[in-house]
Amino acid sequence: MRKLLLAAVTVGVLAIGSTALAGSGAVQITSTGFDPANVTVQSGDSVSWTNADNVGHQVDVAGGSCKLSLEPGQSGSCAFPTAGAFAYTDPSATGFAGTVTVAPNTRSVTLTSSRNVGIFGDAMTLSGAISSKTAGQHVTVTATPASGPAYSYQVVTDASGNWTLQVQPRANTTYKATWDTATSKALVVNLRPRLTFQKVGRHQYLVVVLAIHSMAGKQLDIARRVGGRYVVFSHAKITSIARTSTTSVAYFVTVVPAGTHLRAFLPKSQVGADYLDGHSNFVVQ
Repeated sequence: MRKLLLAAVTVGVLAIGSTALAGSGAVQITSTGFDPANVTVQSGDSVSWTNADNVGHQVDVAGGSCKLSLEPGQSGSCAFPTAGAFAYTDPSATGFAGTVTVAPNTRSVTLTSSRNVGIFGDAMTLSGAISSKTAGQHVTVTATPASGPAYSYQVVTDASGNWTLQVQPRANTTYKATWDTATSKALVVNLRPRLTFQKVGRHQYLVVVLAIHSMAGKQLDIARRVGGRYVVFSHAKITSIARTSTTSVAYFVTVVPAGTHLRAFLPKSQVGADYLDGHSNFVVQ
């Protein structure tokens, strides 16, 4: 016996129509029978029955797992989690019969990003498509930062079933797209804190650090280019700035030969789960 998940919901008078919505099938019960009598959905979908007659009717799906009793104007629905063919009748009315055909669920939604790694403040474009390739479908994109609550966006597909969304994550973030009963694979976008290295005096330097939270108390590695690579030779402590939680700075003095290329690095051990390691632009003494 195929098991059905019964979800009978009685509501007030609804707008009556025979067009099935995405993820569901809709049937009217009229004085002459079910309209349409035969409905095709995919596994996980629901079928709703609306009594458009002026007398009460019943819906009895074979196997006895779904039974509805509907007065005029009332609606009820049943979910069909497994594929198969399910006959149903109205035991109170002669000749009222139909079949719900449940096909395996083939709906899908894709999700890609213009970049998978960025720097704090960068904008990126998420995009994807739905398997039905139809316009006007609503896709929910859920963003889950490494720390902090999840949030979501709503987008609508174009004439080809494609969708796009520009986002500006503020920390490492996992995205998922959901359409109807389909959910995309998880997409992780990683960020680095934004480090800006400036020469502010003859031997004085300033590094500005931008992130979702202050990096005060963290330690920068100061490196110089030697033989085509950067070698750490000093460190600088990052300090806070009043009235801002996203900007912090490191000011330091160092004496190096003229023409030396300098760069600042913020190791992974200093940034925590929110970011990848960070690195600045280079400056020349």
